[in-house]
Amino acid sequence: LLLLWSARGLQHYLHLPVRRRGSCCKNLLVEPKTSDKAFHDELEHLDRNVTILSRGPNYIVALKPPSVVCHHSGWTGSRSKAKRGEIPEIPMLQRVRDAIYDIDSRKVPGLNKLKQLRKVNLVHRLDRGASGALLLTYADNKEADTGGEDEAKGVTAQLIDAMASSDSVKTYIALVRGEGILRGEDLKQKGWFEVTRAIKDEKGEEKGATTMFNFVAGQPEFVDENGTAYPRVSIVLARPQQGRWHQIRKHLNGLSHPILGDSTHGNSKTNRDWKERRNMPGERLCLHMARIKLKGCNAIPEGIDVSCPMLQDMLLMLKVYAPKVLEDARPTLTEEGILIEMGDHAYEVGEYVIPESILEGKKEKN
Repeated sequence: LLLLWSARGLQHYLHLPVRRRGSCCKNLLVEPKTSDKAFHDELEHLDRNVTILSRGPNYIVALKPPSVVCHHSGWTGSRSKAKRGEIPEIPMLQRVRDAIYDIDSRKVPGLNKLKQLRKVNLVHRLDRGASGALLLTYADNKEADTGGEDEAKGVTAQLIDAMASSDSVKTYIALVRGEGILRGEDLKQKGWFEVTRAIKDEKGEEKGATTMFNFVAGQPEFVDENGTAYPRVSIVLARPQQGRWHQIRKHLNGLSHPILGDSTHGNSKTNRDWKERRNMPGERLCLHMARIKLKGCNAIPEGIDVSCPMLQDMLLMLKVYAPKVLEDARPTLTEEGILIEMGDHAYEVGEYVIPESILEGKKEKN
């Protein structure tokens, strides 16, 4: 298994299956692709599938793969690839909009396409290297029609409030460096515990932040009887009570257990080792939004409870380099509603589009 992992790697892992348009997704594992193809070959074989985990009249929950931005911004620099004539970076905001249009167009009898795209809004964001459940709303739904105290608020505002509410439960799973021991204390024996420490935002202003953590399972660095070296690594569940900038990442680093792949708050040597020796993808942050649970409001009367299965890159890292950690963690992860593998779950899948203007600009440069 180690040889198979090393030979194939996951540097170019695309995280979603290549399937016929409109088919259901039952397996997230795909073959890795090479990075040295010509632009048109890459474009032809580019997997444009978007997996929709759940949706209702006023919301969409999509699966965000790693190495994809939620939206364009000057901070992310996500427009630079197109400017350099490379495969353009299409953010999740556009991917989900296109995918919903693609799926719904096929449901209209006698028509190939709907009249127009329905724009969508982000309710929250995930870091570029992170993955998992991403909640969006329809931008044209100005307000829910169910009445009540939230009647004057738009759907997006209602769901933002629901995400920020103390009644919401947002569960992340992280792979971190360390065996779960901090200054002699075994964090794995604590169950859920609270970390409260102020965090500076993008403007440098300190704001209060509390995160609940559960160090589910971990292992020290060791060499087995066959001479195979295994790294120290732990599985951690995190539930932020606020949405501060890099909150989980900063709090875990403060516990001396930085997230694997965290280039800002993590350990550069550890990250380099996992990338060069253990095939962790280059832009991967091993942080995954595993479950979103929101209390009902006017826009979502029955609430939302959606789980997003772990993606194969993180799962294979555990199966190859920490198999016992994964097995020890399974009971707790299952109890917390975390989907470790896809299983028999089936989801809607649509395709996103690369704008013709970007492709024409590439042709002109060539």
